[in-house]
Amino acid sequence: MVERRAAWMVIVSGGPLGEDSFFRADLATADACLDSLLAHLESKGLSPFA
Repeated sequence: MVERRAAWMVIVSGGPLGEDSFFRADLATADACLDSLLAHLESKGLSPFA
């Protein structure tokens, strides 16, 4: 039996943070990926809304 489910992935790399800028999330929904990415950016002191 093959499980078929949609998965979303976000990968971010490069930029002024150097090695700390790499981030990857594999989650079930696009919203979950976005929430995870925003939390990661916030933990680094960054915001796309600034």
